[in-house]
Amino acid sequence: MQIKDILHVAIRTMDLDATNKFYRDVLGLKVDPKRPASVPAPGAWLDFKDTQVHVIAGPKAYGDTDPKTFGSGTIDHMAVRAVGYDEWRAHLEQHGVDYRQNNVRDLNIWQIYLRDPSGVVIELQFLVKDEPPGAKGPDGTRQYRFGYF
Repeated sequence: MQIKDILHVAIRTMDLDATNKFYRDVLGLKVDPKRPASVPAPGAWLDFKDTQVHVIAGPKAYGDTDPKTFGSGTIDHMAVRAVGYDEWRAHLEQHGVDYRQNNVRDLNIWQIYLRDPSGVVIELQFLVKDEPPGAKGPDGTRQYRFGYF
């Protein structure tokens, strides 16, 4: 018995446009046009490689109009594998996105943490061995502290 992959992560938001813009422009996801019209709340499906982010929007996403709504109140964070640490950091700065950095030396992993417009923390995780020659990685500023973004 095994778990093979994450199929999707669902995020709640009151601002669908800002959330879609963030995931599209900052993280490079594409809106999946195959989201069924029968889904009972406004939202979007956004494509990663083999995983999707499902955005559920508006008051109905939070259950205040439907007592059958289920799910957690929030997601602590989601982690995605990324490549090109230095380019990602410059890209986030171009978009004015606040972020934190971490260097997990024991595991040879670099991390960048950022928040989407609804406050969900996203961890971009980089394997140092996969980074291009000359990559600088975390520079000692904007350090991540556990329990603090």
